Amino acid sequence: MSEYSHTEEKERRYGKIAVAGLLTASVGLLATAGVYAGLSATATGAESVTSGTFNLLVGADAPSAGFTNFTGKMAPGDTDNVYVNLKNTGTLDSAAGMTLAVTGAPSNFLTNGLLAGEGLTVTITQCNLSAWTAAGVCVGGTTSVLPTTQVSAMSGGVPLSTAALVALTGQVQHLQVSLGLTGTENSINGVPPANTIQGLSTTLTYSFTEQQRTGVATNQ
Repeated sequence: MSEYSHTEEKERRYGKIAVAGLLTASVGLLATAGVYAGLSATATGAESVTSGTFNLLVGADAPSAGFTNFTGKMAPGDTDNVYVNLKNTGTLDSAAGMTLAVTGAPSNFLTNGLLAGEGLTVTITQCNLSAWTAAGVCVGGTTSVLPTTQVSAMSGGVPLSTAALVALTGQVQHLQVSLGLTGTENSINGVPPANTIQGLSTTLTYSFTEQQRTGVATNQ
């Protein structure tokens, strides 16, 4: 019985020693991991940025009422002139080049081009140095912006003269927009042909479009 107690006592001591060894090893591992913590540094800077604006405004060129001034009951050969201003009201210049799309609602023989050589036409002329007078006179010379063009060919947009229309910030173009009507038809005993430009109405929408100037790189 004495021998058994002695052996049991030795096993208890060795067990304590083993546990102590494990605890010591664990502490050692934790201490070793802390040695590899690194350094960090941060630097900050601030830069103020303001975005520009890019807007195109079309308005009446006094004394004309602009596009609201078109009259009805046109006959082939008539010309109806209205006067409008185009102005870049934003803070960014435009790129060279501008397009104009004209569409009619409802679409009919005045605007759809289904009657060859017949329908509404548009011509645009710019007064170079000033506004047009009430009598439709330009002082300072004119520039053709758009030669006479069938409205039916303008629904997808057509290019306007780039020399005449380069809209810089605050720059104004004074335009004469001439609406015409072409057609050759023969009415018999008071009855027009089945397909005719006569007796029709439509509302035209003019859409001038330009792009901002090319992006530039600035070194500061």
